[in-house]
This record gives sequence, C-alpha cells and structure tokens, in this order.
Amino acid sequence: MDFLKGAMERIRPDVERLIRRELGKMTETNAKIHVLADETLGGIKREYVEADREAEVGEKIVIVEKSGCGEGYEIGAIFTVDREYRPKDGDVECDVASSDSNPEGLIYREEYRVLEPTDIVHIDGQRYVLTDRKAEVGEKVIHLYEGESNGIAREVRKTDDEGVEVDPYEDEEGVWIGFSHGYYLVLVPVEAAEDEPQPADPIDVIASLAQEVASLKRTVDRHRDEIDTLYKDKRTLGEELARLAAEVGKETESSAKALAEAFVALRRAGL
Repeated sequence: MDFLKGAMERIRPDVERLIRRELGKMTETNAKIHVLADETLGGIKREYVEADREAEVGEKIVIVEKSGCGEGYEIGAIFTVDREYRPKDGDVECDVASSDSNPEGLIYREEYRVLEPTDIVHIDGQRYVLTDRKAEVGEKVIHLYEGESNGIAREVRKTDDEGVEVDPYEDEEGVWIGFSHGYYLVLVPVEAAEDEPQPADPIDVIASLAQEVASLKRTVDRHRDEIDTLYKDKRTLGEELARLAAEVGKETESSAKALAEAFVALRRAGL
C-alpha cells in the first residue's frame, strides 16, 4: 500500500494542475471578456473576465444592472472601486460614479460584476499569454518588477543561467539591457499556447486517474500474491528440511549403534 500511496502523491500535483486549468478555461469561455488598458503593465491592453462576487478596493467593476434611475452611470460603465460601503455587504463606492442623485457614488452589490484580469494581453494586434518561466532566444519578454511593468516588449537575443539579454542590446547611455530570471514574463502567442498537449475535458483527466489507480492496485495485489506464495514456499521448504534432518539423524544414530555393536563383537572374538 505504501507503493500505491507514493504513486498517488507523485501524480497528484499534475492532476490538480490540469483540472484547475481546464475548469479555468471553461469558466473563461462562458464569461464575458473585456479588453482594457492595464496601468500596472504600462497601459498594455489586457483581457478581463466578469466574476459574480463582492469587489475589493482597487478592483475594476462593470455595471450589469441598475437598481433605480438617475444614479449617474449606465449599464456597461466600468469603474475602479475607491472604497467599501459598510452598511450593506458587497456595496461599494466610486467617486467617478457620483452624481447629484448619487453624491457618494454608491453602487449596490447586485448592480456590478468584478473584472478579474487574465494572463492574456494584446500587443500590436496579437494576443499573448503572460508566462512566468525562463525565456528562450527569439521569444519576446516584458520586464517585471514588484508586479509592474513598463509594457515594452523586447526580443531575447541571449540567455544563460543568470538571465537574458534583449534587443536593443544597449540603451541610450550605451549600457546593455538584460533581465534576471524572475524579473520578466514571456509573451507566448495564444496559438502556440493552445498547441501544447492538453486534456479535452476534466472528466477525461479523472477517468485517466481512475485507470492509473486501478492499474496500481492490480500491481499491488500481484505483488502481495507473490509474497504470499514465497512465504508458503519458504514454510514448506523449512518443514521438508526439518523432516530430512530428522531422518538423517535417525540414520546416523542407527549407523553409530551398529558400529558400536560390531566393535564389541570383534573385541569378544579377540580381534
């Protein structure tokens, strides 16, 4: 059973990662996508998806319903939350949404959806997936520091264990430009990311896992049967050796007795 448990622990992270990725893909497919400039990435256009939950201060929201009239904003308007509204859970306030009829810029919980950022950005008309890994020569990267970037995409011209060098090789002061690993994100074209082997459905992943578990269980059962057979053979062999030893002992005792009697007979015969 330790063998089965160890195998399960080894494949658990991969299975969980695949399930999260597939469920995330299905959620994004069913959610409405908004393409907005992300100030933390130097104004690069980024894809956001709607999430039906309470917003936190600093998050973007989109108006999907109006609970009354004259609030000063329309359905489809996008705001950044300035502060929470304490009297009622989920209500928020935004200065930009304020008007004569709504001086505090109050937005009720049922009126908005939170816009959650995805890893997909738009640069020069192409969609890329922001990927946190070591870059390869020829790939494009953007510099990242404390979660923010200037949004400038540069091509990698050289890479080593320390980091990458990018084009242009030198800045205006003649200093070469390079980023250490962990301080950049790789821009992977969406088409290339989709070409990677992926399970079509989380159910397939679970079914594959069930087959793997069944195979491991059969292996464990076979090993258990082999161990039982070896144990039985060992016990049988021990019993046989004990029987042979007893027979040899009896024969040895009989031979010794016969030799003793012959010796006595010879002595009596004066030989």
